[in-house]
Amino acid sequence: MRDIVAIGSIALDDVETPFGRREGTVGGSLVYFSYAASIFSKVSLVGVVGRDFPKEILNELKERGCSIEGIEVKDGKSFRWAGVYQKGREDPKTLKTELGLFGEFNPEPPKSFKRAKILYLGNLTPQLQGGLLKKIDADIVAMDTMNHWIQSSREELLKILPSIDVFFLNRQEAEMLTGESGSYPSCKRLLSMGPKTVVLKRGEAGAMMCNHNEVSIVPGYPIEKVVDPTGAGDSFAGGFLGYFASGGTMRRALATAIAVSSFSVESFSVERLREVKTSDVDRRLEKLKDILKFWGSKRSFLT
Repeated sequence: MRDIVAIGSIALDDVETPFGRREGTVGGSLVYFSYAASIFSKVSLVGVVGRDFPKEILNELKERGCSIEGIEVKDGKSFRWAGVYQKGREDPKTLKTELGLFGEFNPEPPKSFKRAKILYLGNLTPQLQGGLLKKIDADIVAMDTMNHWIQSSREELLKILPSIDVFFLNRQEAEMLTGESGSYPSCKRLLSMGPKTVVLKRGEAGAMMCNHNEVSIVPGYPIEKVVDPTGAGDSFAGGFLGYFASGGTMRRALATAIAVSSFSVESFSVERLREVKTSDVDRRLEKLKDILKFWGSKRSFLT
């Protein structure tokens, strides 16, 4: 049985932020997710790239314990995205989106991937996500989405939500999907649509996790310089599921996701993530513990 089978985009990004510009840097939901999750667990990747994608990145993922058996390397161009981040804004202005081979992506996971502890369906069309649910037998199914699919494929998205154990999305996407205003009302409404647990990514404000029994909130980790927000949400999901697959609790996984994604934004691409070890994550979790202590209490949410 695989720890995590993850399916998503692998891309080359042209990114500009107030701290600089990078062309042709590696990105995509699957890349950020896998670098983050592999800090704690083994990840089996399913994706597609062209021959323009750097082989050293695939080799590095393999060295981190990831299986790249499910990544197709084909003639053609890799998915390419270009965007600019303005100062003080988390959402970029998209300048270019070239799907390349990803536009024809119809994954058929290797037979050895057909049984997993966790299946993670990255930012794909709901039609693809629904088809993959039938191809992989997993104890836990987790999924992400985006505003484009909420607007263009709402009915297909709603059909698969009852099959989802952990649903990741940001606050704006949650409000768009539910018609509610605010994190908690959106969470409650989403739970009525079928997923067992909803995890709202709230950027600098941290994250909220809701199920039918409890609500958990963790603040954002204080970062002095957000160099590049690209992939922060995917790194969050990777930190969460990687830690959870290793045997941790969901509440601890929520805080771990905050800590891991805080590393991601400190550099362009995965430059910072590739250096992170569990001891680095533990130090940031200790800082979060201090933040979460109230009125001199010796205990905190993470104890």
